[in-house]
Formats: sequence, C-alpha cells, structure tokens
Amino acid sequence: MKLKLLTGIFISFILYNCSPKPTVSVSCEKDSRGNYLLKWELFPDKKDVPIEIYISDNDTLFPSAPSMIANSSDYIAVIKNPTEDIEQRKYFRIKVGGATSAPVSNRFFELDSIQNFRDLGGYRSSDGKKIRWGKIFRSGSFSRMTFHDSLELNSLGVNTVIDLRSRDVIRQNLNRYRIADNIRLPISNNGYSSISQKVLDGMFLRGDAVIYTQDLYKDMVYNFTEEYADFFDYLCDENNYPLVYHCYLGKDQTGLATYLLMRALDIPTDVIEDDYMASKIGIDRLKSVRNVSNLSESRQEAFTMLTHTDLAYLRYAVSCIKQKSGSIDDYLLNEIKITPEKKEKLKNMLLH
Repeated sequence: MKLKLLTGIFISFILYNCSPKPTVSVSCEKDSRGNYLLKWELFPDKKDVPIEIYISDNDTLFPSAPSMIANSSDYIAVIKNPTEDIEQRKYFRIKVGGATSAPVSNRFFELDSIQNFRDLGGYRSSDGKKIRWGKIFRSGSFSRMTFHDSLELNSLGVNTVIDLRSRDVIRQNLNRYRIADNIRLPISNNGYSSISQKVLDGMFLRGDAVIYTQDLYKDMVYNFTEEYADFFDYLCDENNYPLVYHCYLGKDQTGLATYLLMRALDIPTDVIEDDYMASKIGIDRLKSVRNVSNLSESRQEAFTMLTHTDLAYLRYAVSCIKQKSGSIDDYLLNEIKITPEKKEKLKNMLLH
C-alpha cells in the first residue's frame, strides 16, 4: 500500500522553565507500515536541546524515564513498528527543559476500506481540559470492512458501533468481525447510496448535489432530533466505550453529531470547524466511487460535490438550529435533551 502520512493534530502548550517562555508544537502521524512520526517546533527556536520522548500504551500513565532522546534540531523522530503488524496503539509525551507536553497520538487511521476514521482525542475545551484519546471515534461506512480493518478496530478496543446512515441503507452484519454492539440510528431518509446511483444514471448533477446537501442538513436538524437524542443516550453510558459512530463518508450525519457533541463538551467553535473540515483529509474520492475516472465530466463533478467538505454546510446547519430553537444551547436542551446533568456526565467521561 502506498505510504500515506496523515495529518495529525498540533498541540501547543507553554514551557515554564525559561525566560522568555518558549512554546512547542507537537504533531503525531502514522504511516501505512505502522510507524509513528513525531514532529515538533520550538519558539523561540533552540538548537541542539535534548528532547525526551516518553512512550506509553495509554494516554494517562507514562514511564518515569524517557523511552528515547532526540535532538531539538532534528524536528522529527520516527518510532518504528518493528513487525509492520497491528500492535497496541502508542501515546507520546515529550519533555523539554523539565516541562512536559500533553499526551498525543495519531488522529487518523489508514484502513483498507473504512474512510475518514479518526480519533476525537486531544481537542481542548474552553476550560482547558482535553478529550481523552482512544475513547471515541468518528468514521465513514463500515460496509466494505475487511478482516484487516476489523483487527485494527479490535486493537483499539472498540466496543460499540453506531450507524447513522440513512434509512434506505441495509444494515450490515458486523458480528463476523466480533464487534460487540452494532446500533442502528438512521438519520435522514435517502442518503449517499441512493443518490450515487442517480449520478451514475446522469440524473443528478453538480448543482443538484449542493441543493441535496443543504436539504440534508436542514432535514437532520428539523426531523431527526429524536435520533440524535438517542445517540446522546448511548454516549452517556460508560459501558459503550470505546465507541465509534459513522455515516457513509463520515462527514454529514457524523459531522453534525460531532458538532453537537463538541458543543456539549464546550469545545471552541474554531476547533469544531477545523475538525469538520478535516474530512477533506480523510475522504478519498477514488475509494468512494469505483472507476470514477471513467465517468463523464458532469458525473465526476457531481460526485466531487457529494464527497466535498464545505464549511458552509455546517454553518447552514447551525443557522437552521438557531432558526428552530433560538440558540444552540436551547436546541441541545430542548430538542436533543442534553440536560445539565447529561452534559456533566459526558464531560466526566470524555474530558480530563
């Protein structure tokens, strides 16, 4: 499989031992061979300073001694997977001059046929807490999941899969992959699979895709509040974690679900929007549509718009929420039934 380095999340924090106080940005990526790449930047830049790297199998307990030492001037460290097989996921902290970073790991996962699979861990809330790594994931469809993909999910300990795809989609059986619970919560009536056939038949063009997506978001906001309320009931059950939720490409039903979840966790709007736009990284149009390059130009344009991630769609959904309920908070409380008690429970489970 072609090497594919996926963009990780940059985490900035203050180091307190120097004057003026420097900052360091750390990112983590994982390639198709299972190697981790840690990258860092120091500001102001310091040459030839020891970088202590701590490696753990979870995001809360780290060894007292560094696992390896790097040079600040290298700006990157490669932690190799010695077997090129799936192994337990790794988490990292780096220490510079006695100050230690927050935990970091890869956000994206390169799977055989599951697109846009990524961890929500590491995002910081308005009160400085962060979403736990390895707790909750968002994704595209599991319908073509391979045995290798199932091994990756099992290595992450996934306990619950919530399928948000539209009602026209036939529920797939994941039991053959030993995934404990597959919960079906269809949101919207006609989804990507039925529309894609119209595109192939030449009955659905570029402009239709824009109108369809806007209508989809409005429909989700107005007509599927009960399903999203049920979704949050599952999120409030500690026994369901680690948990992954998905739609077809992991950007629409899943995108709105993630917006509502992050709002409930008090994640800043700019962070939520950045995560929404990250589907541009996770979606491979060539995997979404077989032989797309052989289609006519108009059909390719329609598929491009259907798989496109545009912040305008999310903001349109937010405007619909405000139109329906007056404010986001009122929508969460009155429509999605996220009471203060539920919100506090979510924060206790997902933030630290």
